[in-house]
Amino acid sequence: MSDERDPRGGAARKDPYGGGRIDGFDGFDGLDGDEGDWLTPGPVRGSPLPAFRPSLSLQRTRFAIDLRKASTATVDVDHLSGRASLYRDDRHVQTSDMPVRFPLGSDSIKVAASRYGMKRIHLIRADGSQRRLDPAPGTPEHWRAQLAHRHPGVGRGLAAGAAIVLTINLILLAPQLLELVTHLPLWADRFASFASPIDLPAGVNMALTLTAGLAGIERALTFRHHRLLDVETDGIEA
Repeated sequence: MSDERDPRGGAARKDPYGGGRIDGFDGFDGLDGDEGDWLTPGPVRGSPLPAFRPSLSLQRTRFAIDLRKASTATVDVDHLSGRASLYRDDRHVQTSDMPVRFPLGSDSIKVAASRYGMKRIHLIRADGSQRRLDPAPGTPEHWRAQLAHRHPGVGRGLAAGAAIVLTINLILLAPQLLELVTHLPLWADRFASFASPIDLPAGVNMALTLTAGLAGIERALTFRHHRLLDVETDGIEA
């Protein structure tokens, strides 16, 4: 069963460039009995595409692609709210929770993200062919692509470094995590516990976790993913 949202099923719940409530954060609901005070309207259908502000690049990103008949589709992604907005020729069409598949006639755009960046942002054509959308100028993905284009050696070094970091983390942290899991009552009451041959100080484990996060960001910016190599960052996300 697909987890993709039907973007026609509801209205947007958060202004993509305004303040207000972050969707899904309910800690202050009901304090004054008026939930509406915490809500801000989403983009109105047909409203113009706002200019992208690089200062917000840690929380949002944007991609675009040229369609048939000189038309353009743009997807604006808000990582904080977990929502994506589709614009056609710089006019708002739909907003939905991710993952989502936006219909474009016989084609569609599939959007999925993680806390580290985009998982998928592809145009799916009617014949089954796919093409990834291009990152908009000012976005982290565009900056990373420009870096690889202008300094290919640096780009390859960053990619290799991220892979090495995740490999080292997998070797060092996996046995310790396995030991932790097998000492939980649900496992320990039925099976023998595992004793990790590796026991690192808490500070070292924290440093490994932070570097794994940075490596996960690097790989997300370049759309790299491996089921085994990225299992740690996938686990952190989950």
